[in-house]
This record gives sequence, structure tokens and C-alpha cells, in this order.
Amino acid sequence: MPEAFLRDFTRRFPLADATDHHIVAWREGRPITHADFLCDIALARRSLATLEMDSFAGHPAIALFEPDVHAFNVWLLAAWSLDMKVALMGDDLPATRKALALPWIGREHPANALSNWHTTARALPRSRRDPVHPGFTLFTSGSTGKPTPVEKTLAQSRAESQMLETAFGAQLTPETRFVSSVPHPHMYGLAFFVLWPLLFARPYVVEKCRYPEDLERLPAADYLFVTSPTFLKHLTDASLGLAPRARWRLATSAGSPLANEIAASGAAFLKAPIAEIYGSTETGAAAYRHGTAPWQPLPGVRFSLDAATSRLRIQSPALSLSERKSGFLSGDFARLDEQGGGLELLGRADRLVKIGEKRISLTQVEVALLRLPDIDKARVVPLQHEHEGRLLLGVAAILTPAGNARKERLGKARFDRFLRAALRERIEPVALPRRWRYVTTLPTNDMGKSTQGDLERLFAPTLPHALCLAQSQDESMGRARLQLHCGPNLVWFDGHFPDLPVLPGVTQIDWAAHFAHLHFSLNPQSASITRMNGLKFQHLIRPNDAPCLDLVWRPDKREIEFAYTLAGTPCSRGTLVFTEDVRA
Repeated sequence: MPEAFLRDFTRRFPLADATDHHIVAWREGRPITHADFLCDIALARRSLATLEMDSFAGHPAIALFEPDVHAFNVWLLAAWSLDMKVALMGDDLPATRKALALPWIGREHPANALSNWHTTARALPRSRRDPVHPGFTLFTSGSTGKPTPVEKTLAQSRAESQMLETAFGAQLTPETRFVSSVPHPHMYGLAFFVLWPLLFARPYVVEKCRYPEDLERLPAADYLFVTSPTFLKHLTDASLGLAPRARWRLATSAGSPLANEIAASGAAFLKAPIAEIYGSTETGAAAYRHGTAPWQPLPGVRFSLDAATSRLRIQSPALSLSERKSGFLSGDFARLDEQGGGLELLGRADRLVKIGEKRISLTQVEVALLRLPDIDKARVVPLQHEHEGRLLLGVAAILTPAGNARKERLGKARFDRFLRAALRERIEPVALPRRWRYVTTLPTNDMGKSTQGDLERLFAPTLPHALCLAQSQDESMGRARLQLHCGPNLVWFDGHFPDLPVLPGVTQIDWAAHFAHLHFSLNPQSASITRMNGLKFQHLIRPNDAPCLDLVWRPDKREIEFAYTLAGTPCSRGTLVFTEDVRA
């Protein structure tokens, strides 16, 4: 029975004493009671018991992807009550499902939907008295590489929840509702929005806050907001037009660094303190701070520095039994205030790369960039040279108003050189960035992290390497033949299609117009396309193909005929008709 499992799972926690009328969650302003919760778990157990289980890390297991947090909680506790290990998934993409050959559970799978839980099932196994295992598996965000699995036990989760309640519970009322803008399968969302409120019988709001305007739909009540720097930034931008009725007791922020100005404006809007959280998937939450104050360890956490590397070592009740004594060696350099107990983070140890036999700190390069008056925000990413294979650095930067004005005045190429020259006083020549991208926002995920993959895509080339084989032009006609090399890292191949990357037809048209502007001296500002005739796509162009592009320019008709061929095989053709003012 789910009641027996919950008594085991929540022993010495308030949820163990909850009555049938206790409110577990709120959905669309209506309560979900503890009795409803137990009924849902019982139905989910019946559904799970009909599945053919595969083994994962020595236990029967399922993969859980469920965007609805209440259904997620029900599936999670139902699986644990049946001694099943749960792999918590952040997405349900075909490639992800293929990589993890387990029964997948969640709303996206109609056979496992809430409405189908009323099924006939065989007898259910009994739950264990001491559910230390099977626990669950999380996957790191992959901000520095490929996501890797991290195993967690239920005992670790209970220990972390106790730390959070001890640190922040006094700031909450018994009726305080937890509301979130972050993914609940992530370690931060799981700890702060799933396990903490569940174990300590604190109600949560099912609906996720995706936009600042969603805060206005919350009824008048006390709330704790589990959020991220990305959402707080959006909230700051939209706050003047918002008038929510919610009374905020506390907000927490994690996932990426919280800028001081965003923390201050967010706290002013919410009229509540914001606790920035430090931790990782491996350690769980480990420290917190308000504003620019030093990081303070959560109750029961102890910090020390590794003597050989100066990296931070974390000892926490939320670590595995094997790591609890020696501690977890993090990837962060740090400095400790032995008297005040505070912690200062000094950057990631894994953000070191070797260029020209020299070890380069990407964090140090970013610090140097942020000291320039032209740059507001910057991320440095290591890139492979397109043809030589050597490593070089790229910068994705948001410019200040002064920087934007200087770039407009100098042009991008001269502005790039200007910034490189300004950096020479602060970093050695081998560490000077070689690729520059200027953006209005940095790409981030739901947790506010700019992953390496997202940053690398900013530098993916948009044009192929082109070799002009022949060109001629007179008053009546112009001709050009180009050999194009369509390297696999062209941005147009990314996602089109995942299992069969091909060059989109619209890209072929765009390239024809681009090379026509270039080879026939057309004005790109005024020579816009008004009509396209005779378009025909006959053969796919794939990564690493080297098609020929033939262009014919007819000034009297203001049109370009284009044709792509691959080893003599026609790929596509058509005619682009331009406006009258076409000369550069």
C-alpha cells in the first residue's frame, strides 16, 4: 500500500503525520488533498506493476519524463514504493529515448497517462521497510561536455531536505506555497520544489511560472519562489507592468551566477530576500548567500581546500556514504575565511585549456574582457580551427552602449582588432580570442546556464568555403561558376534533419543571392528579391558534399539564374528576380 511506503519514506518528517485533509498541492487554485495524493499513488502503482521491467544498476527501473510536477511526484513515489530505480529525464527526444532502453513513463506517453491509471493489475509487491535504495539517477547539465549520470539514494534526498528546512524554514509560514520557474527533474528543482515541500508537508503550486506575467495569476497567499537568474532578469525587465497579489516570503536562485543588480531589483520587486544557492548535481545544495555577502555553508556542511590544487572540498550529509568522510572534491577554486566561515569562489578548475603548450584559464580571459568599457557580458568558448584543427578561443559578447557605438563606427573587423589590442595588456598573446560574436543575449537553458554546445553554435559558419572556377561579365550578361565545400559544421545542417542532415532549399536560395551580390557587384541593401520562378529541387546536398553553383546574371531582366550540381547530377535550380536598383 502507498500508505506503508509513505510512512517509511517520511519517517521523522511532517508528511508522515499528514491527515487526509492536508493540502499537498494547488492546481488552478483548487487543493489536492493528501487523500487524493494517496489515491493517485495507488493507481500509478497498479499501472507500473503491469510493465515489463528492465534492470538498471541492479534494480527494476523506469525512465520518468513528466512536465506536470504533481504527476511527476506521484509516478516517483509509486515507483519507489515498488522498489524501482527511477532515471529522471530532462527531455523526451527520440535520441534520448533510444539512448536509455527502459520503460518510459509520463504524460507524453498516452498508455501511461493519468486518465489510464485505472487498470487491472496483478498483485503488487510489498515495499521495503528501510528504503535506502533504489533511489534515482540524475544527469548533469553538460555545460562542459557530455551529460553524465549521477546516482542518488533516498537517504541523501532526506538529508538535503532537512538541511534546507533548517536553513530557511523559519522564514516560512505553515501555509506558505512553493511555486517554481525551474525544471523539477534538475537537482535544484528536485531538491527545492519536489522533496523539500513533500517531506515537510508544505503545499506547492502545480502550474510552472514560465513568464513574469504568470506571477499575476497567483491568488493572494504566502509563497516561496524557486527560480533562476534567467527568470529574475526577465522579471526585472517586466516588473513595471506587473501587480501580483502574492506575498513573497523568500526566493531562491541557482543554476548560474546571479548578478548583483538582478538580485537587488528582484528582491525589491518581490519585497523578500533572495537566497542564491551554490551546489552541484553531485553534492546537492551546499551553500547560500544574500547579495554580495560571502557564501555560507548550509547546516551540516563543512568546507576545506585541497592542499594540492586549492579546489574546494565539500563534506555534507547529502553526500553518498562512500564520500561523506573524505568529502567531494569540486571543480571550483575557492578561498576560505577561517574566522568568519565564509567562502569565496574563484572560478572553475575545469575551465582550463591548453593552447600552444600553455594552460589558459577561460575564466581569466572572461575577467579581462569584462574590464573593458565596451563589453557588458562575455563568455569564452574553446573552438577547433575549421581547417587546421588547432584550438583557438571564441568570445560571445554583449556590448555596452559605448561598445555598440564604437563597433558601428569602426565596422566589425576593425572593432575585433581593437578589442584584441586592448586585451594585450592583460593576457598573453596565445590566449587572445580569434573569433568574435556580438549578441543581444547569451544563449541559456532553463537554469540560466550557457552550455558549451549552445555557445559553439554561435560560431558555426553560415557560408560554405567557396572557390571561383570561372567568371565573365559584359553589358548583357554575367556568368560565374563556384565550387562550394559544405562542411559538416555549417549551422544549416544542425537539426535539419537530426537523422538525415541536408542543406535546406531556402539556404540554397540564400547562398545564390549572396554569391550573386558578391560576384556581380549588386547592392545587398537595395537588391532585394521580388519574385522567384521555376524553383526545382531534385537531389539532396549532404554534409561534406562539394556542389558546383552556376550563376547567370541578366541585367536587362534584373534576374539571376542559379543551378546547383553535384558531380554532374542536378540538385536544384531557379530564377531570382530583383528590384530595379541593383548596382552597388
